[in-house]
Amino acid sequence: MRLYTHTDLDGIFSAVLISVVEEVDEIRFVDPGTVQAGKIFFNEYDIISDLPFDRRAGMWFDHHESSRPSPDRKFEGAWGLKPSAARVIFEWAENPYLEKYSAALLEVDKIDSGQVPIEEARNPTGWFLLSNTLESNAEKSEDDKYRRHVIALIKKNPDISAVLKDGWVEERVESVQGDLEKFKQLLLANTKMIGKVAFSDMRSVSEFPRGNNYLIYSLFPSAVTSVRIMPLDEEKDSVKLSVGHNIYGKKSTYDVGAAMKKLGGGGHKPVGGASVSKEQTDEIVQRIIQEINDWEGAGK
Repeated sequence: MRLYTHTDLDGIFSAVLISVVEEVDEIRFVDPGTVQAGKIFFNEYDIISDLPFDRRAGMWFDHHESSRPSPDRKFEGAWGLKPSAARVIFEWAENPYLEKYSAALLEVDKIDSGQVPIEEARNPTGWFLLSNTLESNAEKSEDDKYRRHVIALIKKNPDISAVLKDGWVEERVESVQGDLEKFKQLLLANTKMIGKVAFSDMRSVSEFPRGNNYLIYSLFPSAVTSVRIMPLDEEKDSVKLSVGHNIYGKKSTYDVGAAMKKLGGGGHKPVGGASVSKEQTDEIVQRIIQEINDWEGAGK
């Protein structure tokens, strides 16, 4: 079977678990927007994990609120309001052999549900550091090759200290640590506060040093929510919109996942994203920022 999974740590760990309990011949890494746009022709021999639902696939696993299935939807697999898609798979499988991954899964749960200490955002370590190595400025095929390598390492030994000692991982860790300061400067140069929103416009940026989504809140602590737009390499006519709540500050009740679902995207209440057309980007971003500020100003 062929497995389609997300590019982040949850997607990687989901692939680890699925490939242990199912016969997976090939693993492909895709962005949720690509699935939502209907650009992948799934069939009954495909498995989808940590990505939006597609009725053509044989199995589906997810945990995003925006993907909550209706009571009458029939599918093989599982959906659950869990801290990670990997947790959904772990509980669905009920396989004693997966117990060796339980300690690592707790860390994946924390990272994917936003329980990352602010010191980790500034100086990543452990599993969070590994998660920072999964994206790079290299060709997509090179990143995909690296992700498959990490999956094989975790399957063999889910001890993060052992994974981080691997030569290829060490190379990427060194690069990540060098990029973090560059990413910090990029955020400072391209972000402005609009009311209670830290808005980062990255459309004019050609190269993106690696960083993490939580660093923005250590730089703009007064922000209740962040909104970021950046180009999508594989979709020249689209822009990636990402929205998230400040996990270190005042808790917001604005439903990001629901707002992104209206744009064809999805996510959770505190974080989500969507692909939007270049022509509509400014109008959509202005409306989303206004919605958030109105919501926070109303004290909801």
